[in-house]
Amino acid sequence: MYNLQNNRKQVFFHIVYWVSIVLFFTFSWGTRYNNYWVCFYNEVVFLPIRMGVVYFGLYYVIPELLLKRKYFRFAVAFVAMMMVGSIMQRALVYYSSIPLLGFRNPDVSFFDTTELLHYVISINAVMIIPFAVKLYSYSLEKENRILSLSHEKSQAELQFLRSQIQPHFFFNVLNDLYAMALKHSEKTPEMIMKLSDLMRYVLHESTAESVPVEKELNYIRNYIDLEKLRYGSRFSVDLQVKGETNNCQISPLLLFPFVENAFKHSTTNETSGAWIFIELTVNADEVYLLVSNSFDPDAKRESNVSSGIGIKNVRDRLDILYPGRYVFDTKVIDQSYVSSLKIKLP
Repeated sequence: MYNLQNNRKQVFFHIVYWVSIVLFFTFSWGTRYNNYWVCFYNEVVFLPIRMGVVYFGLYYVIPELLLKRKYFRFAVAFVAMMMVGSIMQRALVYYSSIPLLGFRNPDVSFFDTTELLHYVISINAVMIIPFAVKLYSYSLEKENRILSLSHEKSQAELQFLRSQIQPHFFFNVLNDLYAMALKHSEKTPEMIMKLSDLMRYVLHESTAESVPVEKELNYIRNYIDLEKLRYGSRFSVDLQVKGETNNCQISPLLLFPFVENAFKHSTTNETSGAWIFIELTVNADEVYLLVSNSFDPDAKRESNVSSGIGIKNVRDRLDILYPGRYVFDTKVIDQSYVSSLKIKLP
């Protein structure tokens, strides 16, 4: 249905264009020669030749030669197309037995340069607009194809990056859950429920382009509760939220890696004293997250590959989702590890 309507529009515009061409040249030459009827008659007779030249250029010369970068063949075809069209118009005037056709001067030869140039100019004038529209349409279509391919590539990369978040996190939690189950810990059922809530968010929301910040925040809260169940009193977590989180949209699972990373960097091997401070500020056009945690640079830690993947993952996703509109920084200040993210929302 769409193609049918589109084709009808094209036919309509073509008709309007050719009617406009006939009227334009009729009034232009009619004013010069003071004979609009003869000029109109000429334009109607010349019209099939001009249409043939234009459509030959539109549907063969441009797409098959110019756009395929066969420049020499295009140049030859273009010159030949103009010459053939001009000679055919000249022949109609020169050899026609119809009295009203043209303003023939019997003293001027058939191959008079001025006369042929006159028809070359008229052919060029007719071709300018259709050729310009054709090239512009091709350029626009090419740009749209590039944007579409770029978008598809970005979405594929983004989906892959999102999928990386899930396995390493759930793998760690399931390992701890397994250890707690072996010890018949009373916290096991509650931990399973928290994990279930986290998985529900990942399954239902992670594929969306954006979610309210409040949903991401609830995911973080569930994660913090889960980590408290795992580590007990080792951590002191302070979460502060400023602004209206329901009216602001953000890409899902974007803020969570910062909080997860804070737990990984904290001095969890100690029996107590580990702390994490999280501050989330939400404005109409900006989201700012600050996460700091206790950090002992001299403490020995096990190599954690997933932690490196998480940080790189965040940077890659930010480059895709918010190019040029975010500031991401991590640094060590005294005995604390600080991560900050500021996003200018579209």
